[in-house]
Amino acid sequence: MIFETATRKTDTMERNPRIWRCLDERYDFDRRPLIMGILNVTPDSFSDGGTHNAPEDAVAHARRMRAEGADIVDVGGESTRPGFDETGVTLEEERRRVMPVVRALVAEGFVVSVDTSKPELMREAAEAGAAILNDIRGFELPGALEAAAATKCGLVVMHRSLEVIESGAVETVERYLEARTEAFRALGVDEERICWDPGVGFGKTVEENIALMAHSRRLSAHHPLMVACSRKSSIGAVTGEKVPTDRVPGSVAAAMLAVEAGAGVARVHDVRETRQAFQVLEAFRRAAPGAFA
Repeated sequence: MIFETATRKTDTMERNPRIWRCLDERYDFDRRPLIMGILNVTPDSFSDGGTHNAPEDAVAHARRMRAEGADIVDVGGESTRPGFDETGVTLEEERRRVMPVVRALVAEGFVVSVDTSKPELMREAAEAGAAILNDIRGFELPGALEAAAATKCGLVVMHRSLEVIESGAVETVERYLEARTEAFRALGVDEERICWDPGVGFGKTVEENIALMAHSRRLSAHHPLMVACSRKSSIGAVTGEKVPTDRVPGSVAAAMLAVEAGAGVARVHDVRETRQAFQVLEAFRRAAPGAFA
């Protein structure tokens, strides 16, 4: 088993930043990292837009990812590719894309994450049994913070870096994510529900993206950390690969290095390849305890 039933709420002073609570599940990242498989139900996502639009195709792909080793499936109905329209899709359209898939996956026992910024959809997804709410906008849209706080879901808070980075990327991200965490604290949210995402690929330079992943240990000292670098342009810039699907080896390497440096969750397109890399990392850790974190 990769999780345990939560038996009590941990006091803030005793909180372990390697523990993440999502509904009644308790993930312990000292045991092993988790893989969150990406399931885009959109026509225009940067790497796989239009591939899994029909609910039956989306569910079939989720089954494949679970068979390959995905612990969580992250369902998203709004493309956030570079240059995406900030107005987003309508609530009705996002609901139409996402909710049938969420209900079907919950019915099959999946641990479901929903990638949304809309408070209405957060509430609906939680009511349908989603375990995690993942918001690229840091729960900043009106009502999102309150909607998420009112659930028992795990919460992924991401930094988008729309402001100017003045004190260095790591410091800026750390400061922003701590401020958003404080906003949840003020609403009485158990901090063990919160996972941080530094927002690789969102409004940052290649060097800043790499620095954020390389400093995963610093960021994960506060809260569980998710890294989502799969097939992104920073990987392409480093490797010279222009086509997202040609960036798989670089993406797997980056995810494994981020995990070795402290991240607990990797959000990926390529589950089988990432799982194999993590298995090798775990073998190295067993062979040389202490040499690999």
